[in-house]
Amino acid sequence: MLSMTITEITTAPARFELVTFDLYKDIHKAIRAELFALVTTAAATDPSDRGGRCALAAHVADVERMLESHAEHEDAAIQPLLEIHLPDVRDQVAVDHLSFEGRAQGLVLLAAEAADAPAGDERRLLHLLHLDLASFTSSYLAHQDLEERVIMPGLEAAIGVEAVVGVHRQIIGSIPPAEMGQSLALMIPAMNIDDRTELLGGLQAGAPAEVFDGVWRLVGSLLSPADVAALASRLGLA
Repeated sequence: MLSMTITEITTAPARFELVTFDLYKDIHKAIRAELFALVTTAAATDPSDRGGRCALAAHVADVERMLESHAEHEDAAIQPLLEIHLPDVRDQVAVDHLSFEGRAQGLVLLAAEAADAPAGDERRLLHLLHLDLASFTSSYLAHQDLEERVIMPGLEAAIGVEAVVGVHRQIIGSIPPAEMGQSLALMIPAMNIDDRTELLGGLQAGAPAEVFDGVWRLVGSLLSPADVAALASRLGLA
């Protein structure tokens, strides 16, 4: 018998509000896009196509490296703040990161095994990879949800917007240029025009001209002409 009352059922949830500066949003959109792509590709790859299986294995390895780097940046810049300001979630984040590290490494090994599967076992291993990727993605999405719905608003309330921006600068400053370029190449297509305008507008205002020009060339290689034109109009480049 249900114990929930009619009042509880019909009470509307609190209205979702955007934080002023979100440390997670852009990179999380990129990670979601990559995880969804892996799950979809694993589902659709022809088991008899060794080239396709090898390409999938390479993609899994690339995403594993991205997730490892992302967790390292969070552990260095954000975890110490959770220790002080959000102790109720600090242990969960630490446990999640450790668990995801092991599971992601296991996915890399399984993908390599599927790529070099012996004749007759390709279909089984490829489907197992699909199932494991889907399971991992499900868990990872729940972790991202905690970070975006609970941790990010909690941090902004605890330390203020200026300090959050300082954390962002700390993270950006720790990322080598080559890695930053790879991250931008994944983030920009996964973002909407408001996100892109904020990101590119910040670079336009604060980065050296040659840095902005390089990122703008990257944008042109990633987006459709219509999307580039819309973004250029927002940025006053049209």
